[in-house]
Amino acid sequence: MSNLSIADAKLIATLRKELQLSQEMLEEIRRIIKTINDEKYREDQKARINRIQKAKEETINLQTDYLSYLTKASRALMHREEWVRIGSQILAVIDKLSGISYRLGFLTDKNWIIPENVATNLVKICDNVSAMTELLSQAMNRLLNDPSQSIGDLRKIAELEHANDALYRETIFEVLGSNISSGTMLLLTSIAEMLEDSSDTLYDIVNNLYIILLEIT
Repeated sequence: MSNLSIADAKLIATLRKELQLSQEMLEEIRRIIKTINDEKYREDQKARINRIQKAKEETINLQTDYLSYLTKASRALMHREEWVRIGSQILAVIDKLSGISYRLGFLTDKNWIIPENVATNLVKICDNVSAMTELLSQAMNRLLNDPSQSIGDLRKIAELEHANDALYRETIFEVLGSNISSGTMLLLTSIAEMLEDSSDTLYDIVNNLYIILLEIT
């Protein structure tokens, strides 16, 4: 059993909602990238971008409630600093995903083509980042019931982060070696970097969860 408090459990519930929203945003990004070279999907892509922005707004509202409750319940929290950092890190990921959607929107508005190999790699990174968010949510839930079981989830997140590092490097080389406009190159490089930053930030959350895990087991 866990030694976490009711206050910890409430914070975890909010963070898991935010992680679920980030997964939904990643799925929208993934689908935009997969169809970006086909003009017949433009209206669908715009709708997906709008859904991403709505998800971000919802996350900001959740984060406001999260910080308010964290302040009120601070005396009951043994791991206040870790929860502050984790909340900030998840919001940083949401901001990156929102930024990616704007860049994809620019690409679709201009009808600029993405090389297929680059699109394939970006989708793979999206899938890995989405898996990381799911594992983080699962690990947080296990902190409440069976903390030792969360260790396996955290290790899998580390493996996915390492895989994303390799995919990111490969993607950048593919972008720089492609016969595309400088504008397309800058946008694709930025999108790859923001996905990689999201992956790195999610991995940073693992370190904070390890601190909590060590103190409750």
